[in-house]
Amino acid sequence: MPDSITRPRRLWTVLFVASLAACSRGSAPSEVSSPSGGSSGSTEAAAGSGASASANTPPRRSPRLDDPRWQRAMDDDPAGLQALADALGAAGLVEALGDGGAILRTALSALPLADDADLALGVLGKRALAATDEERGPTLEAVLGVAGRPATARDPLDPEGASEAGAAVLSIAANPALPREHRALAVSAARALAEKKILDPAKIPGDLDPP
Repeated sequence: MPDSITRPRRLWTVLFVASLAACSRGSAPSEVSSPSGGSSGSTEAAAGSGASASANTPPRRSPRLDDPRWQRAMDDDPAGLQALADALGAAGLVEALGDGGAILRTALSALPLADDADLALGVLGKRALAATDEERGPTLEAVLGVAGRPATARDPLDPEGASEAGAAVLSIAANPALPREHRALAVSAARALAEKKILDPAKIPGDLDPP
């Protein structure tokens, strides 16, 4: 058979085998599957899309802003704060901390007034450690408010949480990188907890004390 005839046939055979091999391999190398099962390209696109959607999503408005009890308490009305603390207790006020903004600040102001405020110490300590400069001050004021309540004859409601709060305020008090006023609040809270035998007073930093 002339070579001019067999050469095109060989070319078509090579192309056909190559196409079969490509089908058997599946997706192209540029679409390598990620551990989650999707391609790396699609995962990155989804992540970028999610980040963009998150950035464009306005903050959720707290429904508590429409609650008359919260509205009264947000006016810094002592009776309103006490009524809110009596109605919600420590658990309800701690739950409201996640709303942020005015609700967060109001909940922090009301927490020391709750009868079971001791239950919030552990949560407040953790929040103080992770808080921004803007939120750290009000959070430490709440810790101090709860820790400075008069001791009662009843057993502590949450000894473990109180110990966690003690460790948190000691950590903040000893951190020279934090604002001085925040460290001072932490020292005061630590001393209030030390009076209740929750932490060792010898561990409280004294560098902020007057000479």
